[in-house]
Amino acid sequence: MDTYQIKLASTDRVIHLSVATQEDIKAVSSTLTCDWLYFWSRLDSDCEAIVKLEVEGNVQGLIHIALYPYPLQAAQPEYLEIIHIETIQSPSRLVNPVGLYLIWYAAKTSLNFDCTGNDSGSVVELDALESAIDYYRDKVMMEGRGWISIAPGEEGYAFRFSQAQAIEFCTRIEQQYGVPSPIGKIG
Repeated sequence: MDTYQIKLASTDRVIHLSVATQEDIKAVSSTLTCDWLYFWSRLDSDCEAIVKLEVEGNVQGLIHIALYPYPLQAAQPEYLEIIHIETIQSPSRLVNPVGLYLIWYAAKTSLNFDCTGNDSGSVVELDALESAIDYYRDKVMMEGRGWISIAPGEEGYAFRFSQAQAIEFCTRIEQQYGVPSPIGKIG
């Protein structure tokens, strides 16, 4: 997985996007609502990663991503799924945007792995809770696919990026907030 640094256009702060360690997750787990340590314990490092956005040594958000189909050694990945994403809320947040750059990382990873697209042409997919639909539709500008069942009794809304949409999203974020520079590769 790639590691990036970004000098935000709106400030002099530099943010980093890189694979999170268990220690990173432990340090931030009390400020997040998801059970990230559980996600970490069940992580399949052959096709999944938890990535952090960090500024000045402080984790500001996490994203759990997976490439499919698995195993990747058998085929070119078709798409990347955003399984979980969560950001630190104000007043603890040190920079903005956090969620957009975490999604940028996911979209960029799907492009870097040259995902071919699944049956619907998606290279990035995520299922959102109803409370997050406006964010993914209006701010991220993902294409809505329709209502789905996330778990028994829990409805969500499916979103996606095609390859062209992923490129467009990455370009928009880079132009608006700053261009990430690769600083290394892990794994």
